Amino acid sequence: MVVVPEPEHTTQDPPYYVVGVDGSERSAAAVDVAFEEAALRGARLRALLVWEHGPLRVFDERGPQEESRRLLSEIVAGRHARYPEVDLHHEVVAGHPVQVLTEASEHALGLVVGTRGRGGFAGMLLGSVSQGVLHHARCPVIAVPTHG
Repeated sequence: MVVVPEPEHTTQDPPYYVVGVDGSERSAAAVDVAFEEAALRGARLRALLVWEHGPLRVFDERGPQEESRRLLSEIVAGRHARYPEVDLHHEVVAGHPVQVLTEASEHALGLVVGTRGRGGFAGMLLGSVSQGVLHHARCPVIAVPTHG
């Protein structure tokens, strides 16, 4: 499903896509679509894993952040090998996923997120992050369902 907001949208030059990554099967599907879209349009790709610490702060946050970086690198590595022409930037960012992804994609060609959908609009079950970015993003959003 692709949702295009009504207001005029200004993209940045060079053009880029943003994809949200969380290590799940649905985000892996979103990464696949994001690489394909970026390759088709000659655009950059910004892959973001948003690290959200809970109400109890951990004294040493380096461990979870390093694990997040490792996970993100593993997820994009094989796909980047298939699309070497895509200029990939990946980073772990602290914050709330909806806010971080919305802000990161402000001037993007599109924001790609995974859903818990079963395919087709009627069967789509959006998670809180995909639902949040659909409501707040100022660029087109591509919501990629995971089949199965």
